[in-house]
Amino acid sequence: MNRDAALALYRPIRASVIRILEKAVSACNQSDLKRAAKALGLWVNEKIVLPEGDEAAEMLSDIALFEPNQRSRRAFDVFLSGDALRLDATDFELARRMGHAFFSLFHCTGRHEGGGVELEDLLDGNRRLWLMDQRIEESAPLAGAFGMRLFDAGPFHVGFGIAAPTDDETAEFAIQGVRRNGRTPFRHSLAITLYGDSINGRMQFDPEMEEALYLPYATAIVSGTSTHQSARSHRASREKRTGKRK
Repeated sequence: MNRDAALALYRPIRASVIRILEKAVSACNQSDLKRAAKALGLWVNEKIVLPEGDEAAEMLSDIALFEPNQRSRRAFDVFLSGDALRLDATDFELARRMGHAFFSLFHCTGRHEGGGVELEDLLDGNRRLWLMDQRIEESAPLAGAFGMRLFDAGPFHVGFGIAAPTDDETAEFAIQGVRRNGRTPFRHSLAITLYGDSINGRMQFDPEMEEALYLPYATAIVSGTSTHQSARSHRASREKRTGKRK
């Protein structure tokens, strides 16, 4: 498949992904948002506190939608069995594919000849994937590992959510954990771990890589529970008062 043909397939898929996520976010109830906010350190004084910018809100939306609750049920599953049934046939089939999305650690090895980039899934024996994304293709970042959520769109994979950076030590720790026990060795899921590190400033891309790996995502509507205070400032203030980190 040449680049023109790949782009002709990709562009309507990307538009459909955005439509689906905008509708799916409404399936998140307050319990889903609260659970996600607590996991990401954004639940402060009985409400969701978001830092400036869109990234934390999008991470919150992603966790609320795609990370299972205590009953192993995802808000996205609720959407698929409810509001998604009112989508047109094309969007519904894509939504079903999105239901099989997975979050993993990836390394970009270069541009793909058909457009987008080639990735290695570091948690799946360096399995090679074709990620179709024009913005990432423009920069094709080759340094470092990052975590993101992908799904198989048919001829290629498509990503959504935020691409979260990590360092070599964390990446190796995750890889060794999967090799030994079949799972990452963190208290929370890999997505929560990497998103939490990004939100709290423990991990940052350089500006060019951050711009390349930013993927549009529907922002969760958390009216009545969110503010735009700096969660990081609140955390720093708490640590100063208590003399310990949590």
